[in-house]
Amino acid sequence: MAPITYTLLAVAGLISSVYCHPLSQRSTAVLPLSEVLSGLPNPTAAPVIIALGVGTQNYTCNSTSLTFGTNVAVADLYDVSKYVKSSTKDSITKQYLKATQCNNQNPLHLNLIGHHFFSTSTTPNFDFTSSGKGLLQAKKVINVPAPSSAFAGLKGEAGGAVDWVYLADNGYGISQGLQSVYRVETAGGKPPTSCKAGEQVEVPYAAEYWFYNQKF
Repeated sequence: MAPITYTLLAVAGLISSVYCHPLSQRSTAVLPLSEVLSGLPNPTAAPVIIALGVGTQNYTCNSTSLTFGTNVAVADLYDVSKYVKSSTKDSITKQYLKATQCNNQNPLHLNLIGHHFFSTSTTPNFDFTSSGKGLLQAKKVINVPAPSSAFAGLKGEAGGAVDWVYLADNGYGISQGLQSVYRVETAGGKPPTSCKAGEQVEVPYAAEYWFYNQKF
């Protein structure tokens, strides 16, 4: 699958009004589950990959309810492990999503290490085989709403931040070296609240994906 081309933006700090500056490193790796309502399981191991996903959530309008139904996603996955060491809320994902409107071309030279896509409407895949980091074919286990303060999205597409999700290997024997992933610190991605039958929409989003070689 060919990479999605994005103009990337780095974070100047936790709170910044300038959108095109280098990321600052964090101190210790802590999955930020305390930011949302309880529901997502707590990991008991260290993450093996922390990736920044930048792409689109893709929806089709339900002809009966005239609302956008079950969605699939497409995203490029970048190695951001050395920058994502503790919670700074959605500052990284917000700034990278805003970077699609900025002319700064990947100032950190982040490595593109994988791709996120769906092979069926309910089968998410996270493919790192090209970088030798494994493969996860997953199923959704549980989701919770993003924090109310999460970045709602780009101007004209600010429908809200998609849920935080815990996904685990689906048991089909496809996964290689990875067993679970958390989607956290989401920015953007929710569709409009109403639509016309058959209408399709691609909503830009960004998220942190924390991968583990265990299920929880």
